[in-house]
Amino acid sequence: MEKRTKVSMLCTALLLLGALTLVQLSGCGGSGGGASTGTVTTALTDARSFGSFSSVHVKVVKVVAVRAGQENLMDTDPNLPVMATPNGSSGIDVDLMDFHFVPQILGTATLPAGTYTQIRLILAANQQPNLVNYVVRTGDPTKVPLTTPSAQQTGLKINGNFTVTAGSSSTLLIDFNPAAAIVNAGNSGQVILKPTGVKLVQIFGSLSNAGAVVGTIRSPAFSKWSSATVTVVPRNPDSSTVVNSMTVFSNLSSAGSGIWKTSFSAFLPPNGSSAMASAQYKVFIQGYGSGAAANGVFKLYSSPAFTIATGEDTTLPPDGNAFLTP
Repeated sequence: MEKRTKVSMLCTALLLLGALTLVQLSGCGGSGGGASTGTVTTALTDARSFGSFSSVHVKVVKVVAVRAGQENLMDTDPNLPVMATPNGSSGIDVDLMDFHFVPQILGTATLPAGTYTQIRLILAANQQPNLVNYVVRTGDPTKVPLTTPSAQQTGLKINGNFTVTAGSSSTLLIDFNPAAAIVNAGNSGQVILKPTGVKLVQIFGSLSNAGAVVGTIRSPAFSKWSSATVTVVPRNPDSSTVVNSMTVFSNLSSAGSGIWKTSFSAFLPPNGSSAMASAQYKVFIQGYGSGAAANGVFKLYSSPAFTIATGEDTTLPPDGNAFLTP
């Protein structure tokens, strides 16, 4: 508890400091960079869906950003900007159980303006008997090695679009959903970390005292969607101001239902905060996939308006489900 308290206090302090310089993505200036650069703070968070695990540890050494068209470059290529090197070259140990509304800051960097399609999370290597990437199952204190394919050499490749705007600042969350990211590999006993259970979430405002909206994106039976962009805007006073955006990817549900779906969560300033006083929010979701019309685009989903409370997950109204229709 002492460790979590200290980390939370540090994260809160850093987030409050960052809030002084964060501006809206659509803004036209600020202290976040020069004419062709912007500032991005990188942070880790979790979806609070751990199932049978009581802790999930990873040791992060470096985070690298990949611009559109540069996906084939090596991690060491100087054209790929480094977003964070937490604790210098030694890296930082993170228990993903510790972070939800108070994320773990990994670092802040000035990046070239433009569109990015991927980040690479470089982890330290496990060296028996000293494990740095491992899980602990509920009721069993044994450390189980977490297999992280290529995460030490080429990085854990996490796909998702985010934008760096010249002269502005934002926060990029690396959002783990352990229920999807941590997989037991059959009878081998291996536990594997899969990047498909991790998403990127770009925040355009302060995360201090945040709340969240959570929900599930679904499609009709046998109507396959592959990805979707999720944006959240205040219902008032300015419905054009995006405060959260992300790209998510679908998975085929079990039990032969033929439903393609995934969960999402979006961090938002609470109602009554100085940033969004009296705001109600709406979620807009644009789905893409072969199950849509000929152009591969589903109808735009628009949620009912809802409010956010500090430190709470708000279920997307009316029942937590966002349905994509062709």
